[in-house]
Amino acid sequence: MDKSQLIKVGSTVYLKPIYNAARYGRKDILEKIVLKKGRKYFYVGNTGETETRRMFKFSLEDMREVAEYSSDWELYLSKQEIIDEEEKEKLIFEMRSVFNRWSTADLTLDQLRRIHAIISE
Repeated sequence: MDKSQLIKVGSTVYLKPIYNAARYGRKDILEKIVLKKGRKYFYVGNTGETETRRMFKFSLEDMREVAEYSSDWELYLSKQEIIDEEEKEKLIFEMRSVFNRWSTADLTLDQLRRIHAIISE
């Protein structure tokens, strides 16, 4: 099912800061409501907002924020999606630090064989 079909007026979405918003200190995940939906775009904001300039505008085609310069927010349909993505990034970072070119992994042959079996799946 396409994500854009799940977007309905009144449904809750979650915004994760990216690029400049994340770079300049925003770390909190925002919980917003879909306020308006058209054929190409939809708007999210706080309940009761009526001014379009105070809402976040997203494209239905690719679910990306429509902004004048670069987008500051990434849209998710559940908070768990954000948590899972952050955990995945953290695990990949930790594994890369163990297996980078300049380190010697302190792993036994058995551990390396098990890792290889998992990677080969």
